[in-house]
Amino acid sequence: MKNLILVPALAALFLMTACERGGEIIVAPGEAPGVGAPTYEVVLFPGTVPNWVDSSFFGFAGPQNATFLQIENGTDQLVSRGLTRFGFLEDSAFIIDTVSAALRFDSARVVFTLDSTRTVLASTGTTLQIVEILQEWDRGSANWGFAVDSPSVQEPWTAGPGGSFGAVLGDTLLTWEGLDASNDSVVIWLDVDSDSLLKSWLDTTQVNTGLGVLVGDSGAVVLQLPRIHYELIPEVDPDTSIEFRVFATDGTFIFDRMQEGSTAGIARVGGVDGWRAYTEIVLPDSVDVEGVDGKVLLRGATINKAQVFLVSHDPPDPPFAADQVIFTTSYDLVDDFTVLGAKTPVGNRIFGSDLQVDVDSLVAGDTLALNLTGRIQQWALEPLDSIALPVRFTLRALPEATTFGYWEFGGADDEPQFRPVLRIVFTQRTEFLLP
Repeated sequence: MKNLILVPALAALFLMTACERGGEIIVAPGEAPGVGAPTYEVVLFPGTVPNWVDSSFFGFAGPQNATFLQIENGTDQLVSRGLTRFGFLEDSAFIIDTVSAALRFDSARVVFTLDSTRTVLASTGTTLQIVEILQEWDRGSANWGFAVDSPSVQEPWTAGPGGSFGAVLGDTLLTWEGLDASNDSVVIWLDVDSDSLLKSWLDTTQVNTGLGVLVGDSGAVVLQLPRIHYELIPEVDPDTSIEFRVFATDGTFIFDRMQEGSTAGIARVGGVDGWRAYTEIVLPDSVDVEGVDGKVLLRGATINKAQVFLVSHDPPDPPFAADQVIFTTSYDLVDDFTVLGAKTPVGNRIFGSDLQVDVDSLVAGDTLALNLTGRIQQWALEPLDSIALPVRFTLRALPEATTFGYWEFGGADDEPQFRPVLRIVFTQRTEFLLP
């Protein structure tokens, strides 16, 4: 499209033509209606709005959803043990233009990737053990007291709380000097007949109870789900060995302590159990603004920015304090969580609400600025002659279960210095009449 350029004579002719058209108005630059629309800032607290209530719920995730295994013992903070299972193994190989079954399996070893940033080793080293599990367990519900803990079936560990474990199948001493800094790999060779063990896992007539992972002395070790490496000796060529690497199909960990403390007046986020903070705010249609006589309409105004500032509490007691960066986001809540609790339906993700929560800054007492501009804009668009619904939202980690611990912020019923604050910058709606 070509640009339209008006030379002075043509411009005058154009303006004269516009003036002659019925109903059209020409206004000098700078005198257009609405140019002087005022912009205000208001800060709202619990107690200064019609209603502000919050709560925290958990159970949206669990150790079975975690991206890690936390194995710990002898630290006086937590006893935690891993459960893992290889439900699928390669048991044949393509050799000499044919598929050959395994003659036998050799040299099995379990390989972990260590999270060195969260691992704490004893000064003399930490012994990591692979042990046999003597009882069937359910990945989704196993915990410290029960191998299966579902609504329909509840089976305690036969050897008592903490698991039913048998012989040590292999171990290794972890020291910082002995770890490969380039990849943090931990290899445990299985000191048993690899052929018998792996063939038992392939036998579908019996339950594959998998392997337990324990700290045999003292330390806290954070690992990713393991993989198993083994050599397959094919029937058609017994002088050949082929290495296979297979990832675990199941994994979880069980621990001896539950979260402690009341969540009253607390907004709790993160943790292996997936804590989420739920909030409901009933906003007023009009607000007091400093320097302005009378109320100023908030509903119907243009919302330029809206943020909830959450004030960090001191870190929770070990081991429940988050120990690494948490990424959070917010979602709409489409019903009343004070009635439905944790089962309240969740709606759309709130645009622009993603945050990176740096634990070091929280320890230093920094606040968390949660961007709710899009959500408050929706509220402001509701007609003044209607009853506006409360602003309901949840703050959660994304993804969940990335860290064992959680973090806590002040809630509406907390001490005054910890209570959240809502800051809104808005431009007042203006009206004008055409002459």
